[in-house]
Amino acid sequence: MDTKGFRAALGQFATGVTVVTAKAENGDRIGLTANSFNSASLDPPMVLWSLKNDSTNFDVFAEASYFAVNVLAADQVEVSQRFSRYVEDRFAGLDCAEGIGGVPVIAGCAATFQCRNVHRYSGGDHAIFVGEVLDFEVNDRTPLVFHRGDYTVTMPRPAQESGESEIAGGYVDDFLLPLLARAYRLFGLPFYEHLNERKIPRDEWRVLATLSDQSCTRDELAWIIRMPEEILDSTLGALFDQEMIAEDEPRVEGRLARLVCTPRGSRRVVKLLAVAKAREADVLADFPELEQQDFKHMLRSMIARLGGSKRQR
Repeated sequence: MDTKGFRAALGQFATGVTVVTAKAENGDRIGLTANSFNSASLDPPMVLWSLKNDSTNFDVFAEASYFAVNVLAADQVEVSQRFSRYVEDRFAGLDCAEGIGGVPVIAGCAATFQCRNVHRYSGGDHAIFVGEVLDFEVNDRTPLVFHRGDYTVTMPRPAQESGESEIAGGYVDDFLLPLLARAYRLFGLPFYEHLNERKIPRDEWRVLATLSDQSCTRDELAWIIRMPEEILDSTLGALFDQEMIAEDEPRVEGRLARLVCTPRGSRRVVKLLAVAKAREADVLADFPELEQQDFKHMLRSMIARLGGSKRQR
């Protein structure tokens, strides 16, 4: 058997991520990360999970009368990592309640199951623990998922009715271009209204925000923000007149000048960025952190592929 290939094949099966906890006879709390959790029976309600025979925690779980399965939410990657490596006290600073038989129940999970430890079966190099569910709790939180050796999140996809077209919404509801355009308008509307109230042109904000992160030549700036040349030159002229931007050093023959924000320009960016970030936080509040990161990563990748990797110098 190709062990490495077998593990890779198993990794194609996406699973949830849990932390199984119990209380030792001496009162110590123990817990470990496991993705081997599954349902076993509805009547009576039973679940199962497996543990390696050579685990340092094997004897504690084998002798424990109760255990809890904590199904982690998408923003609990740190909890999963904490319980999957050596840490002197895995529960230090962690918000936990005391469940049935004193088992630790981790707060903020997508679901928890408190179980009586009723059966244990041999399964090769693992033992399969079966628990009778005595109590459970479910929260409206996106679960953390493990797939192909890394963490990910679920993306909802409504089930289609028989015979329903995959492109149910047609051009406007399914094509990327109008979706991006509509999202951009709805996302940016309150912020751009704020700019209008302060009589700050959008193009000036785009230039200032870009230069606040990095110095650029004029050509590099044009590549980043994709602004028509006549509009860019007019915007740069206005910002120079307001002393919002400057050249970082005297011009050198054969070298293009680099543009930077002045202290005055930086102060404006800081104030406006606070408004922009507040808008972003409000819009993304209902999305798990991992989904936010994945969404931004996808947009950056799309921009890099569509825009090319070489900037004009």
